[in-house]
Amino acid sequence: MVAMIYNKGLTLSCQSKQCHTSGEVINFMTVDADRVGDFCFYMHDLWTAAMQVVLALLILFKYLGLASVAAFVATVLVMLVNIPLGKVLETLQEKLMESKDKRMNATSEILRNMRILKLQGWEMKFLSKIIGLRNVEEGSLKRFIYTNAISSFFFSIAPLVVSVSTFGACILLGVPLESGKILSALATFRNLQGSIHAFPETISMIAQTKVSLDRIASFLQLDELQPDVIEKLPRGSSDTAVEIVDGNFSWDFSSTATLRNINLKVYHGMKVAVCGTVGSGKLSLLSCILGELPKICGTLKLCGTKAYVA
Repeated sequence: MVAMIYNKGLTLSCQSKQCHTSGEVINFMTVDADRVGDFCFYMHDLWTAAMQVVLALLILFKYLGLASVAAFVATVLVMLVNIPLGKVLETLQEKLMESKDKRMNATSEILRNMRILKLQGWEMKFLSKIIGLRNVEEGSLKRFIYTNAISSFFFSIAPLVVSVSTFGACILLGVPLESGKILSALATFRNLQGSIHAFPETISMIAQTKVSLDRIASFLQLDELQPDVIEKLPRGSSDTAVEIVDGNFSWDFSSTATLRNINLKVYHGMKVAVCGTVGSGKLSLLSCILGELPKICGTLKLCGTKAYVA
C-alpha cells in the first residue's frame, strides 16, 4: 500500500497535486497505511467474538432456561450503547487526522525553508505556530482517547451486568440456583468476558481503519498525468531528440493555453538554452517536455531518455 501511494504521488497531475499537501501524503504512507495493516490483526476478532457470545448464550440457555434471555438482552443493550460511541470515535479520528495533516504540512514547509527562517530571525514565530498546531492535535487526541476509554468502560462492566441480570431473572422466574448451574454459569461468564473485552478495541480499530481507507481511497482516485502527452520513439530511430509541432499546453483546461503554437526541434548532441523574462513560460516548456504539463493539441515526440536536474 505504501508503494501504491508513493507511485501515485509520482504520477499525479498538476491539478491533483493541489488537492493534498506533502504533509498529507507523508501521513498517508506513515500513519494511514500502518493503520490498515494493523487492522489485519483485528479483522477476525469481530466475528469470532460474536460467535463466542452466541455459543455462551446457548450454554446459558441449556443450564438456566428462559433466564438466559436476560443475559441476551443485557448483552444486546451493552452493544447498542457502543454503536453511537463507534460513530463518535470515527468522527474524532477524522478530526485527529486533519490536525495531524496540518501539523505535518507546516513542519515540512518550515524544514524546507529553514535557511530563510534563520536569515529573517523568524524561528520563535514559527515555533509558536508549530506548538499551536501540536496543542490542537493534542486536544483531538485527548477527546479520542477519552471516548475510547468510555467505550472500554461499558464493555468492562458488561460481564457483571450480564451475570447480575441473569441471576436476577433466575430468582424472579423461580429457576433453582443449584451449585452446578451457578458454577457452569460463572465459567461461561468468564469465557464471555474475554470476548466482550475485545469489542471496544475492535470497534476503535474499525473506526480508525475506515477513516484511513477513505483518505487513501480519495487520494488514489485523483487524476494522473496524461499518458499520451509524449510520443516516445526508440533510441536511435531518429536524429531528433525532442520535437514539438503546433503544441498547445495548459496547466488548467478551464483557462487559456499557457503555451501556444510551440514548434521546437532539438537534435541529439545539441546544447539549448531557454531564455526569457520571469513568467514567460520557461519552466512550463521544460514541464511539457517532461510530460507534466497537460497537452491540449499538437505533437510532442521524444527519442531516447530524459533526465531533469534542478
